[in-house]
Amino acid sequence: MTHVKLTQLIKAGYGQGHLADYKPWLRVTKHDYSPSSYIGYLNSPEFGHTHHYRSAGERHMLVFLKWLGAADLRDQYPAWPWSHHHPACGLPAVGFARRSRGLLCVAEELGIRHGVFPGTDIPYVATIDILATWKKADGSYGLTAHDCKPEAKIRQNGNLDRLKQRLLLIQAYCEESGIEYRLTHPERLPQILRRNLDALNPLLRPDQEKRLRLSHEYELVVQACTRWGYANSPHAILDDLAYLHGVNRQTLDRALHLALWRQDLDHDLGRPLEIYRPLILGGRRLRAAMHDQWVGGEQ
Repeated sequence: MTHVKLTQLIKAGYGQGHLADYKPWLRVTKHDYSPSSYIGYLNSPEFGHTHHYRSAGERHMLVFLKWLGAADLRDQYPAWPWSHHHPACGLPAVGFARRSRGLLCVAEELGIRHGVFPGTDIPYVATIDILATWKKADGSYGLTAHDCKPEAKIRQNGNLDRLKQRLLLIQAYCEESGIEYRLTHPERLPQILRRNLDALNPLLRPDQEKRLRLSHEYELVVQACTRWGYANSPHAILDDLAYLHGVNRQTLDRALHLALWRQDLDHDLGRPLEIYRPLILGGRRLRAAMHDQWVGGEQ
């Protein structure tokens, strides 16, 4: 890292903006390789950008938080060392007046070494694994920061003390900025739920999802499965709908997947997803409980 490169990255908009304007500060490139971590890309057309996850846990949390209803998910979000616009700046009704002091001030007050880029005197740019935006019932917005670390790793001592110091810095930065901080252990997410969410993740732009939700096929699927889906298999119901109404079966399948993802059809995604068996009530209750446990607060 050099001062010139750092300036160029900031001017190019990395680590700034919301939704389609956001560019992660840390990006996975073809030169990246980790023998101990699962890194890659996750397309996110609903938010307008591609996620760059640096562990399997981050990937699971991105899909999970999307399912819980996040309005935006910004991965590898920088906690700038110097004074800067508050991470909520740019959201509706927030404007750009709010500022954060920067992580250098936080580190100094806590007596923790901030750190520099290797071989330089340039303050290191620490990042939050996932910064989630939530739209509240009153129309305002709140932020939650999720640092995704395996619980076993956090419990270790010795060489990981520096990691724990960095997490303390990020936590203090968030508390000062009015951001709910969560040190999350993604391996605690139920495995069956993770698999179901990966299978159902719609990967649709907002306009595409809206078009499908307002379609005749979607209405047919939700109404029929709400009426008969808890005693009969959705697969058989969709076969009947395709035959009786002359509609495309693939479109019906897409509608079913979206309805299950959105919980317009209440089905417990904590159980194996088997469309050849009747639906099981409890999905909405599960999602509400998961939101309270992993996000908290009134959103």
